Amino acid sequence: MRDAEWLRTVWRAACVCTRRSFRAAFNAALLCMIASGAASAADTAASPSPTNPTTDPTQSPPDTVLSKTAARIDRLHGQSEQLVQSLVGRVDSFFVNDEFATFTDNESRVRLRLDADHWENAGWDVAPRVRLQLVMPGLQRRLRLVVNDGDVEESGQPVEDDLKDNDIAFRWVNDEDDRIKLSYDLGLRISGSGVDPFVRFNAGMSYPVAQHWQGQTTNRLFHYVKRGWRNDLAQTFDRSLADDLLLRSRSRIQYFQNRRHNPTLEQKFSLFHTLDEQSVLAYEVLWRQRSEEDSVYGDDALLVEPRSHYDQFAIQARYRRNIVRPWFFVEFWPILYWPEERDYEASLAARIRVEVNLGDNGKLALDD
Repeated sequence: MRDAEWLRTVWRAACVCTRRSFRAAFNAALLCMIASGAASAADTAASPSPTNPTTDPTQSPPDTVLSKTAARIDRLHGQSEQLVQSLVGRVDSFFVNDEFATFTDNESRVRLRLDADHWENAGWDVAPRVRLQLVMPGLQRRLRLVVNDGDVEESGQPVEDDLKDNDIAFRWVNDEDDRIKLSYDLGLRISGSGVDPFVRFNAGMSYPVAQHWQGQTTNRLFHYVKRGWRNDLAQTFDRSLADDLLLRSRSRIQYFQNRRHNPTLEQKFSLFHTLDEQSVLAYEVLWRQRSEEDSVYGDDALLVEPRSHYDQFAIQARYRRNIVRPWFFVEFWPILYWPEERDYEASLAARIRVEVNLGDNGKLALDD
């Protein structure tokens, strides 16, 4: 595909983003990348090399096509990263006179995810997700633009309605105290029901516990114009058992003003195991108490009387592997769980995830 055609394709994806939603833009961009790769492969296969008219009989033509296509995909990925950095500079120029602070150790990145969940007696649910973080260099890295930064996606629960919504915000991060990290967000949450402006206050601190443990406490306080207040408090304790083993305890309490049951609770224990340079594995046990709005089961699938909240116990593994290119990852989560909605009947579930990282290559961590 020629450069002019590629620019027109990107422009169409941007138009989709402005007219519809981030989900639609993700799908359009994904289709554009597939179409571009297919066109590149076709052009490469159809066009002979002007510098080498003779063909080496020992060389396999399919391998040549694949290698050239892979090289073009790598170039496309590099151009995308340059586009991200260029966008940072252009957006930042609108705010160059403002005074903001930012966290330390922040990098610009874009993360594209496609999750496919299957829950026994509940069926399939597929959701694309775009997560973006742009650090503004013209403001001495004091301001960030963040997209879909308000929800935790590693909790092992199904693709929820909240995760199908999208939010975009500007963030000011206070870096005056290295021990306590504070930031303030102003943004919009976009869903099928419309746009909901919000403000968000984020606080976190990390500290040693005893001799071998590291603790981290985070709290995020939200206020939506339509949904009201929400608070998300999380406490983690980490201990390194070996060079390739990390033990983690994570407790989480959430409050939602617009829900019948509060608070929602979660306790999870994880053992992270680095298998090799390309793959990692997590073994997890968790208990969760969640409101009826978060349940994947409809009334016709319930084996108990409807309630305002339900308990769930689960055992799961999360396998993550880097394949093909340093920016492309796949994950597989087999899950065995006992939901109260099904009268604690043992049930099976699975998640398949495909992920592309721009600006943050080689990130294998499952515990981010």
